[in-house]
Amino acid sequence: MPGYAILGEPWWIALVWILVAGHLTNMVNTLYLHRSATHGGVVFHPVVEHAMRFWCWLTTGIVTKEWVAIHRKHHAYADREGDPHSPTLEGLANIAFGGLFFYRKASKDHTLLEKYGKGTPDDWVERNVYAKRRGLGIRFMLVLDLFLFGLIPGLIVWTCMVFWMPLMGNIINGLGHALGYRTFGTRDDSHNLYPWGIWILGEELHNNHHADPRSAKFKAHWWEFDIGWFYIRVLSLLRLANVLYARTATPREFAAKFYRDSADRVNRRLDRALSRIQRTREAGLRRIERARQERDLVRLDRAAARARARLDRVRPGKFARVARAKAEAGAELDRAREAARTRVLRAVEAMTLESQPATD
Repeated sequence: MPGYAILGEPWWIALVWILVAGHLTNMVNTLYLHRSATHGGVVFHPVVEHAMRFWCWLTTGIVTKEWVAIHRKHHAYADREGDPHSPTLEGLANIAFGGLFFYRKASKDHTLLEKYGKGTPDDWVERNVYAKRRGLGIRFMLVLDLFLFGLIPGLIVWTCMVFWMPLMGNIINGLGHALGYRTFGTRDDSHNLYPWGIWILGEELHNNHHADPRSAKFKAHWWEFDIGWFYIRVLSLLRLANVLYARTATPREFAAKFYRDSADRVNRRLDRALSRIQRTREAGLRRIERARQERDLVRLDRAAARARARLDRVRPGKFARVARAKAEAGAELDRAREAARTRVLRAVEAMTLESQPATD
């Protein structure tokens, strides 16, 4: 019977197991959670589906309803207000390095889960194990990794497995909406990371997916390779998967039908709306200017009325003071005139007396 740390040596066995387990996690993410449970482009045999659900619980602790609901809302509000994890709104660095926190925040919104999580598994195992005891699977995986690889290697293996899924999600939700090329003129900022993200099993063809979300096939150009679609085709040949919808039109045909023509219509509607907004704005500015002028005139009339009232109150007092000053000045002038006349008369009398001859 294998003993403790049987896979701990040589070191590359742990590395191979991390890569294999990560690849299986990517398969569960893109095949089951994304293409099947969220968008319904493919349905898997119950045995295959439950195996993927079990692996997801064992390595990530993700609840299907939460993941599906958050991703559906992402498509409903892609890169607009309401998107749970848009780098356009939250910043590329925040999503690329902290997307897990945005996921956890959205997963606590029960209204979101009920609205966008319809149609996800609701059997006894989902309710009582996968959803109710979401942390039990990854704890069991920790014990298994410690037993197989030893203390330090086991912790490293388990940590890589636990953070593998959030890392992949951050890459797609962050870089997939900022870098790469665009095949279709979607209204969001989705890009294709191909071929740099080819190891993400087709999720790197993000713009292709946003252009036609329900399609189980993400590739559009002949030179693009969607590993996830390759696995789906293999499972279909084995009668373990049933493809409900996969895009068959060429990129040019699909874009002409759903994006170029519709983009022209949207642009025309947008131009008309902008014209209406501009006319409404100009009319509003004119009304505001008229109202401002009328308000200024009213203020001016009120100020003039107040000035006239103050003048009317002040004018009688000023007139009285002027009249008194005039009367006083007239009286003073009369007194001065009378005094001057008296002095003249006295001078005349004095001169008369001096002109008379003296008598002996």
